[in-house]
Amino acid sequence: MRWYLLHDRATVFVDNDDWYLLVHTTCKHLQDDYRCGIYETRPQICRDYTTDECEFEDDWCYEKYFETPEQLDEYADALFGPQFPDPDLDECHALRSRRSTALPIA
Repeated sequence: MRWYLLHDRATVFVDNDDWYLLVHTTCKHLQDDYRCGIYETRPQICRDYTTDECEFEDDWCYEKYFETPEQLDEYADALFGPQFPDPDLDECHALRSRRSTALPIA
């Protein structure tokens, strides 16, 4: 999810405990009259797409809405504790133990 948020014009939201990716872009083949410029040769994903379950409301209110990876990190830290403990913090005061080092391969 964090990877998605590193891309321009992408957000992640939660609605009814389901997570969604929202990409705020238009197709590069969309013409000025809103018709597909490659309709006859469009990809299968476009052929399969339907708006049957789209909701056309303008008063969206999401349970959770993330626009940046930092927001997602803050949310995860609030749920699970800091992902990367402060190196200046005494280990007995950390919420999580440090990640173990990998075992050597023999």
